[in-house]
Amino acid sequence: LETFLGTDWESVKSTADLLLARVRQLERRESILQEAYKNMKDSRENSAEYWNQKKPDRGPLAPGSLVLVYNKSLESQWGKLFENRWNGPYRIKSQEKSGSYTLEELDGQELKRRYAAPHVKLFHSRKL
Repeated sequence: LETFLGTDWESVKSTADLLLARVRQLERRESILQEAYKNMKDSRENSAEYWNQKKPDRGPLAPGSLVLVYNKSLESQWGKLFENRWNGPYRIKSQEKSGSYTLEELDGQELKRRYAAPHVKLFHSRKL
């Protein structure tokens, strides 16, 4: 990949050489940007394909299922590194058309907000 840093600066000895080197950089700029854009696009497509193979679509969770909710606010708090990032369990009351879930406490008290599907995961209770 040819870049701006690919210029032989050791051979620049005069103002004319410097101007010539800069002109060559500017001439290559568009092709370098196009190649970088293509590489970035290919990388993103490969990453999306890998992710889609790795994470199968789990489908909607059934009402009545016990779930945990991800606590995203802990991501930006350094002092809470070892805190539980998942709250719950809660019970699914319903799923909205948008895909978000209305949840309730185990005693039936509905939670005030709805939760996006990626922030909700199935809870598996341990058999004691």
